[in-house]
Amino acid sequence: MKQPQLYVFAGPNGAGKSTLSASMLLPGTPIFDGDKEFALLKKEFPSTDSGNLYEAVNGHIFSDWKNKAKEQSLDCAFETNFRTSEVMNSIAEFKKSGYQARLIFFGLDSLEASIERVKLRVANGGHQVSLDNIKANYEMGLKNLTKYYQDFDSVHLVKSFASNELDRKLTSYLTIEAGQIEERAELIPDWANDLVKTAELNQSAKILDKQQPQQNQEHKKDQSRSIGR
Repeated sequence: MKQPQLYVFAGPNGAGKSTLSASMLLPGTPIFDGDKEFALLKKEFPSTDSGNLYEAVNGHIFSDWKNKAKEQSLDCAFETNFRTSEVMNSIAEFKKSGYQARLIFFGLDSLEASIERVKLRVANGGHQVSLDNIKANYEMGLKNLTKYYQDFDSVHLVKSFASNELDRKLTSYLTIEAGQIEERAELIPDWANDLVKTAELNQSAKILDKQQPQQNQEHKKDQSRSIGR
């Protein structure tokens, strides 16, 4: 029986998660977008404090969505800036329910690019994000990408290019399967360097760990031969 799949679309503000996520999945795959849920609540309850609305979105609304997906073993997805480690609690929940977790991380070359993308989105009627939050989302998202990548069954690093918000194209930089680098572009952007270096070091360590028992066994054989002479 095929394992259900959880797709996590992560990345900084303005990276293209909401614009492109649905196009990367089978039609009808449920996607939880916290920003869209917040916008719906804000429209329904305009006088309610935004902080309380975000708590509701990230609390019982997201929890109900997760429970419904897990009960039906649905392939599903959610979006996140990956700013906090709380995301990993949701990953653990789904994996405990038999899911494979696949991370698709949308990168941007700089914090300034994220700020400009948000400005463009707002000009086109999209939601605003404070500069402090844009900065925290950009920096902490990359740190958590490097810290937690091994907890995912696969990781894909991509970047979206756009002449405008409606004309997005993707380029792939890196694919990691079961903690091992499987594919990588010839040129890796600076924002991905920490992850690549960490993954390469971990791969080398695993290779050495596998070689060590064999080397110990060969050493014991050499010792036995020396004693028998």
